[in-house]
Amino acid sequence: MMVLVSLPDSVVIEVDANTKAAGQECLDQVCRKLNILEVDYFGLTYMGKKGETLWLNLRNPLSSQLNTGSTPCRLQLRVKFFVQPHLILQESARHVFYLQVKKDFGEGILNASAAQSAKLCALIAQSESGDYVKEKSQYNFYPNFIPQWSTTFLNSVVLEHTKLRGMSKSTAEYRVLQEASACDNFGMEYYEVRNNADQAMKLGVGPEGLTIYDADFAFVQSISYGLIKMATHTNRCFFLTIIGPTGESIMLGFKLVTTKAAEGLYRAITEKHAFYRCETVRPAVRTQCSRDFRGTIVALFNDKSEFGKKYVFDIQRTCREVYDHARRLIYSTGKAISLPSTPSLSSSRTSLRDRSFSDSMDSLDSKQLREKLRKIQDSMLCKVCMDADISTAFCPCGHLVCCGVCASCCDECPLCRCSIEHTQHIFLPLSTNIEDAEE
Repeated sequence: MMVLVSLPDSVVIEVDANTKAAGQECLDQVCRKLNILEVDYFGLTYMGKKGETLWLNLRNPLSSQLNTGSTPCRLQLRVKFFVQPHLILQESARHVFYLQVKKDFGEGILNASAAQSAKLCALIAQSESGDYVKEKSQYNFYPNFIPQWSTTFLNSVVLEHTKLRGMSKSTAEYRVLQEASACDNFGMEYYEVRNNADQAMKLGVGPEGLTIYDADFAFVQSISYGLIKMATHTNRCFFLTIIGPTGESIMLGFKLVTTKAAEGLYRAITEKHAFYRCETVRPAVRTQCSRDFRGTIVALFNDKSEFGKKYVFDIQRTCREVYDHARRLIYSTGKAISLPSTPSLSSSRTSLRDRSFSDSMDSLDSKQLREKLRKIQDSMLCKVCMDADISTAFCPCGHLVCCGVCASCCDECPLCRCSIEHTQHIFLPLSTNIEDAEE
């Protein structure tokens, strides 16, 4: 079956998938084409019968979710779980994050202040067209990324853009993600609902909890995950039981456009809570499923059978587990972690690593030497940002794993989780003969 997958920048990728295969196979094919190993951050969406956007369940077969009779099937690759940019290890994955933020910002979904909007527009312009040059008439370029703009605002964007002279494309994309992550609704997914009074509202599901808006996106109520006692859905109706100000239970009811939309809202709340707030995905979430009639009959004789089983959730790892898994995967495959770097010893080591790992060096001895050199170089990098040199020791545990900037943000040692009483700046000798030895 032919599947056409649209990227956030409207580029279409064609993949060939078996209708009986799980949705994960389709996502893996797309990520392989894009050279992305951090697959867990992304998902595929499709259009429901009434125009609602639905997430493809990656653990269930495509035939149980899509109309496979009408080919080609059309899906969209989207960021499902937004994280801070320093947690994204691959530049290819970070680029898709950038495309998604750029699209959301252009559509007015990202709630940015005037100052944040000016910086975002300038950074996007720097990434797309380079340094500001007045003769290029880039005034025609900015409005593409400004939902509502004026001459005054445009002048502030130009002023911000002139400050970015010399910034590379990858660094500009990284800075876009940094600015976007500071917005209030970063990583929030919206659902169109109606309350008990049949009033149209917007229900946002984000990393910290739920936010209720009216039809014009005016703030109504914020609900953290810690206040949610229970979430259920029946047909098109979704019910939320929360803890009130005085400890009483309050039930909120919402109606969505379709039953699948209500199921999608239930999935979003459960999966985002597990991803952002939990240490690991609980078995109750992993194993929750339903069966069709034939699957129920088979389960009477073999309850471990997968026949006719449809999983409710497809989340496999939490935020921390995804990051740890990606680091191990990147290390095992030998693909370098690329973060925007500043002119320092780390940048010279990066260029050296690119030269030293050249495919033209095929002898066994050179491969062993390159592997040893890579391990030495990696051991000198900060284990948090993987960009700057290690320069700070934690006391009392004594671990040396961070640069000065990352160490100032840590309350516990990233290795042993021991509380940090104070830090000690250390000085490492610079190795000047590595490049000579390599040549």
